[in-house]
Amino acid sequence: MTTANIDLLLSRLEGVKQTAPNKWFAKCPAHDDRSPSLSIRLTDEGTILIKDFGGCDTGGVLAAVGLTFLDLFPVRTAANFDSSKPRPKTPRLSKSELFDLLLIEAVILAIAFDSIRNYGSVSTADAERAQKAFDCVMRLHCEVYS
Repeated sequence: MTTANIDLLLSRLEGVKQTAPNKWFAKCPAHDDRSPSLSIRLTDEGTILIKDFGGCDTGGVLAAVGLTFLDLFPVRTAANFDSSKPRPKTPRLSKSELFDLLLIEAVILAIAFDSIRNYGSVSTADAERAQKAFDCVMRLHCEVYS
């Protein structure tokens, strides 16, 4: 994972302040934010989690800075995947972080289902991403109930 996506997101925001390693607050670009209400977190896996405490949804925030949901995820390739390594234990997430991540994965699944409904199929890459979204939802289930 490169830091390119987090750097790109942070460069498009105003009033960015780092509050902890891999955590920031900034002014939300989707509404007239006088003080920072947008929380940004970079997970160990390279996923970017965002939450606006002013009430804006993630899609609106991303649209305001010219990014998409796909920009919140690291690019996974065979070159940076080592199946012999044990998977890192997923850190415990807050309820709002779990919900935001669930929402992102649900949108990806909805897009795949819509493509199947409208066109009868999805590309191999889209099917693989939908499978990853499903796997993530199941991991979130385990996070909540373990």
